[in-house]
Order: sequence, then C-alpha cells, then structure tokens
Amino acid sequence: MPSGEEAPARRCSAARAVHTQDALTNTRRATGLVAVSLSLAAIIAAPAPARAAPQDGIALALKYTVTLDGSGVYGSGVLVAPSDGLVLTNYHVVEGMTEPRVTFDDGRTVTAKVLEFDRELDLALLQVPPQKGAPPVWSDLAAIRPGDEVYAVGCPRRLAFTVSRGIVSFVNRLVEGTRYVQTDLPINDGNSGGPVVNERGELVGLMTFVYRRAQGLSFALPIHYAAERFAKRLGRYATRSSVSGPRPSDRSLAP
Repeated sequence: MPSGEEAPARRCSAARAVHTQDALTNTRRATGLVAVSLSLAAIIAAPAPARAAPQDGIALALKYTVTLDGSGVYGSGVLVAPSDGLVLTNYHVVEGMTEPRVTFDDGRTVTAKVLEFDRELDLALLQVPPQKGAPPVWSDLAAIRPGDEVYAVGCPRRLAFTVSRGIVSFVNRLVEGTRYVQTDLPINDGNSGGPVVNERGELVGLMTFVYRRAQGLSFALPIHYAAERFAKRLGRYATRSSVSGPRPSDRSLAP
C-alpha cells in the first residue's frame, strides 16, 4: 500500500492513544477526588470525643457534700479531707451553733467541733471523725471562664443535697477586698458553705453570699482561699493548679 495512504491510519492510531491516555488520566483524577471526598466524609462523620456526663461529676460532689445544723441554724459544707475528718464551710453558718451536727449523703450524722475560723474570709474548718472515701479534686481556677457551667450542692430551705445549675458570670469579682467567682446559680438560705463544682465534680469554691432583692447574683469564695488560710491542715490536699496564678485577694489573709 502506498506510504501516502498509511499516514491517516497512523494518525488515527495516535489520536486513539491520546484519547485513551486522557481517559485514564481523568479516571485517576476522578478516583482521587472520590477518595478525598470519602476521607473528608469520614472525618466529618467521626464522632466527637466523649464528654464526661455532668451527672457523674454531680454524683462525686454529692459524696463530699454535707449538711450542718444546730441551735436553729442550718447550712452546708464540704468534706475536704475524709481521712482526716476535715469539713470546710462558711463561718457565718456555724457561728451561732453550739454543737454543729454534720449529716453525710448516706444519712449518717455526727457531731463536729470548730478547729479554726476566719471572720474576714467567712471560712471555718471543722473536725469530725475520720471518714472513708476520696477527697474532692480541687479545680484549676486559672482555667475558669465566663459561661462555664457550674453546679451548687446544698441544703436550701432544709431540702438536703439539692443540686442547682448555672454558669460563671464573672471571674474574680472584687467585693470588699476579696475576689469571688460570680455566678447566676439560684441560691437560697441553707446553700451557704456548700460546694460549687464544675461538670467533672471538681471543687471550684464555697457558695458564700447572694445579693438580696436581685436575681442571678450569687458569689462563691474560690477554694484556694481555704488552701492558703488553713495551709497547715489543707495544704497537702490542694493541687498545684488550684493555687497557681495571680493571688486571689487584694488583701493579706487574716492570721
């Protein structure tokens, strides 16, 4: 066959080869896009890391919450050191009690005595017989942010071991020389001295006072005040993070 007639055939073969190569390239690209799309879909569909249920943290908090009553007065407290029998509360809770009675979450009741107190900080440390159980974990106060969920456990209106929920409204609110964690927790008589905890059940502070004739203005004394004030007895229970960062008070602690 003349060479002039072979040229079109060769051109057709070359064209088909180029077309086939383009098709393979497009297929590879499409396959790659599909793979990338599937990978992205897998990432998007992957479940987020499991978040601790707040009910678990509250269950921990209930174990170290106590109620206090005596001489017609009642309030709440925190079993901060079970093995040493140390209970922390507000001073105004036990100030008028001659023989404070402490009730645990399992219903047991014992008599306590006041070991130390600080009127300025409104703190009191009580002694009860040694108890079983782990001490509460003290929260990292430097990590607290406005909007964090917090919970109060106490004895409002003598309704023992009641749990309330709210958020942190302001961190380090200065009130008469002391810095508090301001919250919007619904607080009533009997909540004083009880724990304010985060969703992991870590101890943030003690519920101390509310503004009367106002709503959603309740204030917790940060737990590291107690660590500093009663350092000889509580120092070993405070974690490093719970007392780190700037000093919580603009005044020196009472002797």
